[in-house]
Amino acid sequence: MVLFSQPIKPDKSKTKRWKKIDLEKAKQSCVNYYDAAHQDYHDQYHDELSVKPYDKEFLTRFSTLIGKDAKVLDIGCSSSAQQAQFFRDTGFQTTSIDLSEKCIATAKASFKGIHFLQMDMLAMNFESDTFDAVNAFYSIIHIPDEKIEGLFIDLNRILKPNGKLAIAVHAGNYSGFFEENGMSVFYQTYTKDKLKYLIDKFGFRILEIQERQPIYDFEFQTVRIYLMAEKIKTFEPNKISF
Repeated sequence: MVLFSQPIKPDKSKTKRWKKIDLEKAKQSCVNYYDAAHQDYHDQYHDELSVKPYDKEFLTRFSTLIGKDAKVLDIGCSSSAQQAQFFRDTGFQTTSIDLSEKCIATAKASFKGIHFLQMDMLAMNFESDTFDAVNAFYSIIHIPDEKIEGLFIDLNRILKPNGKLAIAVHAGNYSGFFEENGMSVFYQTYTKDKLKYLIDKFGFRILEIQERQPIYDFEFQTVRIYLMAEKIKTFEPNKISF
């Protein structure tokens, strides 16, 4: 998933972490934003990896950690599905989900050999231990803090033992709503420390974590964090209190 065409000017009053967000408003803002932008996103970003060698090399390293004929889930594919295409072309059995019905319809009509599903990442109905790997590029940025721990519990559940997880996010300390073209969409940025906390707490270990400066002039100009992790134990939700 790709987010935003113009640089963000965050409201500094909204930068407090773990702030309370209207959850239904945040979810609906994402549906509205990506439904409206589905064709533009497809046209602009479906071949993005061909001009982003850093991202492609990261995904290539990630793919070497995954066994042959592996089942890979791509979360938040939007209509461009650039990472899903990469996994398909690498030879993996690829499933890709997005909350936006229009994004899924556009992607499904454009890219064969990928199993596309319209699905909320906070309500995934996959069986436990289904996937060998999960990819989440710029998708967890749309999940409010009140729900992010539940998502990581579910990521642990649907991954097989020793399953791999790839995440890319915008770096920073912002949480709130961004206005563009008359539309408002919820997103948040992450720090390395916050990602490490989530990885460590919910049964994973970090294999690689790095920051990248905005090295491409055509992309949204933020620092990004790329992370690979491995599931090292099955997380038991009944042993944690929120």
